[in-house]
Amino acid sequence: MPLGDLFRRRPQGGDGCLACGVPLPPAANFCPNCGVRVDEPDAQPLHIVDRTTGLFNDRFIRPVLEDELSRAHRYARPLGVVLIEPIPDGRAGREADGEVLRLMGGAVAATLRDVDTPGVLSLHPPALLAVLPETDVAGTAHAANRVLDAVNSALATRGRRAVLGIVCVQSRERLRAGAVIDAASRSLQSGRPELLGR
Repeated sequence: MPLGDLFRRRPQGGDGCLACGVPLPPAANFCPNCGVRVDEPDAQPLHIVDRTTGLFNDRFIRPVLEDELSRAHRYARPLGVVLIEPIPDGRAGREADGEVLRLMGGAVAATLRDVDTPGVLSLHPPALLAVLPETDVAGTAHAANRVLDAVNSALATRGRRAVLGIVCVQSRERLRAGAVIDAASRSLQSGRPELLGR
């Protein structure tokens, strides 16, 4: 593409990214939020890390979960999954969600083991997903309690609290990431852990 065409196709400052909707700075070639070229909104992002939290972004955490589910099934190992969300607040907007997500991300990253993988599942409303390889029901519950304490301590500065859902996957059957995330959402709503693969 000729350079002149590239400049003509750039959105003006204030226009939103067609991929994620975040306002673009003037003369931007790439969205600073999702990394997608502004003239190719269907392209994959250039990065795998969420810029607000420093954790893996939603386009990367799902494949990580898929890989860990395959590994758990193949090697007959348990897998724990924790979904963390703040309790909804009617005053929250995108800016407040970003700050809540940043606080949650820092607390989760500081609490989990090195072998665990935390990531951002959703920006609005904020939601984090933690994948805990080779972790049984008791280990997942223990990690979830530590994570919830750390997140609630971090959110207390904003007058917010979080809730979480827990899923423990046994190795008996091959599960998909979407089914596990749905089970984590059910657990978050019910307050009871979900056991899958039995």
